[in-house]
Amino acid sequence: MPRPAISVVLPVYNGERYLRETLASLRWQSFSTWEAVCVNDGSTDGSLDILRDYAAADQRFRIIDQPNGGIVAALNRGLAEARADWVARLDGDDIALPHRFKTQLDFVRRRPETTVVGSAVTTIDPEGDVLRTLPCVTEHQAIENALLAGDAPIAHPTVLVRRDSVLAAGGYRSAYEWVEDADLWLRLAREGRLANLAEPLVRYRLHANSVCWTKRAEQQQRLARLLREARAERGLPPLPEREASQRPLSDPRGKWARQAARDGRVGVAMKWVQRLVADKPLAPSSWRIAAETALRGAIAVATGRRERLPVLPDWREFDCVASGAAKPRAA
Repeated sequence: MPRPAISVVLPVYNGERYLRETLASLRWQSFSTWEAVCVNDGSTDGSLDILRDYAAADQRFRIIDQPNGGIVAALNRGLAEARADWVARLDGDDIALPHRFKTQLDFVRRRPETTVVGSAVTTIDPEGDVLRTLPCVTEHQAIENALLAGDAPIAHPTVLVRRDSVLAAGGYRSAYEWVEDADLWLRLAREGRLANLAEPLVRYRLHANSVCWTKRAEQQQRLARLLREARAERGLPPLPEREASQRPLSDPRGKWARQAARDGRVGVAMKWVQRLVADKPLAPSSWRIAAETALRGAIAVATGRRERLPVLPDWREFDCVASGAAKPRAA
């Protein structure tokens, strides 16, 4: 196999629900000289079997099977095994648009000072329905300023990053697990240029099992410590202390409904409102979300706000089993 131009580092832990679609989105890339370093981090579901199906069908997929060690250990293992100069990130529940790799590689070739380039994302719900496109800042200083303010201007699954720069910076650090991406970008910002493309190149899946929902308290604590360290290194005053929120997270279905309504996707918005109200008919928050969603949707429709997005190929045509490309695996 020739040396790839891009190594995709893809950590997997119990991702069987969405994994086939994610892997298929690599096979439909218009740029084909890539490898996928798939680190199975001790999955207990069918993830490893899915990875083996793809590796049997397409030699660009390489499987690293290891005991569960967490996201940072999986990412660093993937970096160590990667063979390309450029590393792309993708998570096992997201979808890369067909022209993603070509677009980002063309960008860094035009701007060789770039160390990291991400992109805007289009969010999708657990069932794959589009919610909205989230804009992003694109220039280095705006990105660094946002990072130092505690925001998340670079979506981790969208990045293309120089492998040698990441290794020189020390890779991902376990002390900042769950904010490991922000930690890395802040260190890389002192050595090279950060960038984002305004075009969404990844469909970013929202679901209730994501780290943002399951590790919120730990994320808040580690981000606060990271910001104190990064700002002190730059001679900046610390941010005002924020009291950690003790409120439970609201039902994610309300967030998905509001996002879809804001972009004029009324059908998707009402799907989640109906499910929320049916499940919690006596909760005042359910009816408040229903009213807010209806108002946002009406405004979006009246102002023609709905964004037209590219129609993606049917991922099943690129699935190694559905397409008949997989070779039989030994029992």
